[in-house]
Amino acid sequence: MDLLTIFLLAAIFLFTVAVVEVIFLFLSESRFAEKRTVKKRLLFISAGGKHGQDKLLKYRERVLEDVGAMERLALKLPRLSLLDRKLLKARVPINATVFILGSIALGAIGFFGGLKYFPEPIAAVVLAVILLLVPYFLLRIAEKSYYNKFADQLPEALDLLARAVRSGHALTSGLELIAEEMEDPIGSEFAATVDEMKLGLTMKEALDNLCERIPSTDLRFFAIAVLVQKETGGNIAEVLDNISRLIRERLQFARQVRALTAEGRYSAGVLIILPILMFIYIYFMNYAYISLLWKEKLGQYMMFGAIVMQIIGAYVIKRIVTIEI
Repeated sequence: MDLLTIFLLAAIFLFTVAVVEVIFLFLSESRFAEKRTVKKRLLFISAGGKHGQDKLLKYRERVLEDVGAMERLALKLPRLSLLDRKLLKARVPINATVFILGSIALGAIGFFGGLKYFPEPIAAVVLAVILLLVPYFLLRIAEKSYYNKFADQLPEALDLLARAVRSGHALTSGLELIAEEMEDPIGSEFAATVDEMKLGLTMKEALDNLCERIPSTDLRFFAIAVLVQKETGGNIAEVLDNISRLIRERLQFARQVRALTAEGRYSAGVLIILPILMFIYIYFMNYAYISLLWKEKLGQYMMFGAIVMQIIGAYVIKRIVTIEI
């Protein structure tokens, strides 16, 4: 067995271990609802915002005493708050360290497999980079879906909060009502905000952390309105009704814009992906023909020009179909 095969098998082993860990954590959490809730709160604290970290870390250390050895080890690994927040939104029960190691193992599989089976080393590098970035791009897609669902739920949550305030509830108990009554993702996000306030953070710090986790202009409007009302007084229920109505109108307009620009977006996708797929097809079916693009000087110029024009075309189409709301 040569050294390249050994490296390939080692990368496959590391990636398999990461996949098995994800499956194990999914299965174990699905059996114990309380354990899943505690771990989610710990992850929110570890991936939280910049405010009140000293108080949150004390709670984290206290709760870690009551969890199992595997959970304690996983939650004490080095963390990257930005990546942790993406993993939470994608509902992947691992932290940033395990995700990075799994991505590196997947990229190593592509690199060593490409060196073993592809005729050109550069193809192995390209495959490694693609496989290395695939988990992150899937994470970004899941995160975008999470934000869209949160935006759809926000008007309903504000209506619920306004009704709670009118019926005599305090603002904090109204936020807790949103956390209890509404589904994820907005239920989990407001539950984390309520937890932070119970742990000693001020409402401003907790809402700032919420706005940092969810970069939404509409949510920032809500946070500012709540903080201004807390300082100056006023009819907060009427303010919440107005914000809810404004958000609904913005969402309706955004859907209309998305429907009108759908043809341009799909055309852009086809025009960008088709040359790449044709290149991959010819690379495997007729390597001697396609290899002239990097073996000959003229071919190198042609390939460089094609890549540049693809980038420019994608940018122009994106500017055409993207409308700021």
